[in-house]
Amino acid sequence: MPQPYWTNRLCGPEDIAAAVELVRLVHGDEYPEINRTFYDWRYLSDTAFHGDILMADFEGRPIGIQPVSILDFQWNEARLRGAVYTGVLTHPAHRRRGIFQSLVSAANEHARRRGCQFSFTLPNERSLPGFLKTGEWHEPGLIPLHVKILDGRALLRPRVGRISAHLVGWLPHPLFTRQRTFPTSRPLDIEPARLMPPELDRVFDEFSRDCGSLMVRRTADYWNWRYAAKPNAAYHLFIARRNGQVVGAVATSLEKRMGIEIGMVLDLIARGGIPVLCRLLRAAEEDLASRGLGLAACEATSPMLQAALRAEGYVGPRPTWLPKKFHFVYRPTGVAGLSRIPSRVRDWHLTLGDSDTV
Repeated sequence: MPQPYWTNRLCGPEDIAAAVELVRLVHGDEYPEINRTFYDWRYLSDTAFHGDILMADFEGRPIGIQPVSILDFQWNEARLRGAVYTGVLTHPAHRRRGIFQSLVSAANEHARRRGCQFSFTLPNERSLPGFLKTGEWHEPGLIPLHVKILDGRALLRPRVGRISAHLVGWLPHPLFTRQRTFPTSRPLDIEPARLMPPELDRVFDEFSRDCGSLMVRRTADYWNWRYAAKPNAAYHLFIARRNGQVVGAVATSLEKRMGIEIGMVLDLIARGGIPVLCRLLRAAEEDLASRGLGLAACEATSPMLQAALRAEGYVGPRPTWLPKKFHFVYRPTGVAGLSRIPSRVRDWHLTLGDSDTV
């Protein structure tokens, strides 16, 4: 194999503009929200959540980049660190030279030096073989997607017109009716929020223990960075209170897929188990329906969230029915701390909010 003609190094602030230019060159106008403002927030902010970028340097310019976010995780009572890889890409004129694999290897070493017990990423169909062929990365299975038709008429209207949508839009609804009601001991008040209060940290601690899966520490600071402060985004955030005490939070958004606007339940945590999760899902559903959206979607790998989604009438289409499959792969780094290998899908708690594309 020929020797690399590039060197791998960390991006500095002076390299960010060139990295954004490379994104535009590779993706064109496909992701207009990934711009200089986004990169400043993601990689140059003064928060604990800012990421790093490994770059393949050729004559002082990036010909490939592998962004890496080092985040705090929790698995039951264990505090862990994990590296999340996002947005790897290579200059079109330098592909099939080994840059992809060299950047991933550099990111692996970077994660190990930073004390991470594991790395994970959510590759698309094109990138997945590059991770799996090394034999170092494990794919526990696809991330299950759960969907619910909120309003068949709103869903069909862009495709078949207003009158036809009105006539047939009610047909799918019986498939998505609420399966079970989990009563809460006391009523919950749901209110919109611009920022998450510090009390959300206690909610997360209880949620992580109840859930029992490996997840990003979804503290108030994390929610405020990920959702409240992210540029070029319009998330709706809601807090659930019982007698004035914060007991949960949920984040929603919308994306256009195949010409249809889809409501997305991005993230939710709760103290009080499945009944509170169900109430938060209903609040998300009410928010999305109020925006005229006909379809809601939520990714869930953990059994507790899956149970709440089923109770609220969400169904999980077979992956073969979906135009896109949701992969994730992980790689232990060898750093001590993992009590066991998270080899099953249910060992993880992943939602749409763990992706950097929504």
